[in-house]
Amino acid sequence: MEPFLVHIRCDTDGYTHAVTEEEFAVGRHEGRFRAVCGHVVLAAPMIEEPGRFDPVCRDVLRAGTAQPASVPQQERRRLRWRSRR
Repeated sequence: MEPFLVHIRCDTDGYTHAVTEEEFAVGRHEGRFRAVCGHVVLAAPMIEEPGRFDPVCRDVLRAGTAQPASVPQQERRRLRWRSRR
C-alpha cells in the first residue's frame, strides 16, 4: 500500500512540505509535523494558500528514499464559498 501524503504549509519558512499520514496523526494535536525532509513543520492556518513546495522534500520524493516512487496525486478542489458562478 502506498503512503498517503499531506501537503502542509510551514508558518516558519513559508514552504509547503510533504508529511506522511502517520506523522500527521502523531502531530495533529500540537500542530507540529515532521516532513519527509526532516523539517519540523509548524502548520500555518489552513485558510492560507499553499506556498512554494520545499525543494528538499521534492528531492527526497523524487529520489524515493523516504517514499516509494509512485506517490498518489491529490487534486485541489475549490472551496464552495469562494467559487463564483
